[in-house]
Amino acid sequence: MTKKQKIWFGVFLALFIVPEVLWSPVGNFVYEIMQSGNAEGTHPFRLNFLQVSDNVNYLSAVLLIQFLGILAANILLLVIMRRMKGSWVYWTSLLTAMLLSLVSFFCFGLSVSLRNIGF
Repeated sequence: MTKKQKIWFGVFLALFIVPEVLWSPVGNFVYEIMQSGNAEGTHPFRLNFLQVSDNVNYLSAVLLIQFLGILAANILLLVIMRRMKGSWVYWTSLLTAMLLSLVSFFCFGLSVSLRNIGF
């Protein structure tokens, strides 16, 4: 990868990583979904202002930024690493980025649907 490609890849990953470190919106969604079968109810992994029902618009915006960042990183991986198709690094990074983009898209869709039903 060239220096320019590395910089863009870092920017795209930062679009996902910085909000996740600060507020953990994707981590909270996944954790609460995994806890949905508990009898004592669901509790967020980490409390933050995005989980308050008045801030669903902010949550949707942060999740959209995260989704766009990981999707752009995924596309950049597909374009840059074409020549390394047999490498395990290529497949591992591609599968990880695809999984993160699917989870981010699911969480964004869930936050938009919660906003539409008056959550």
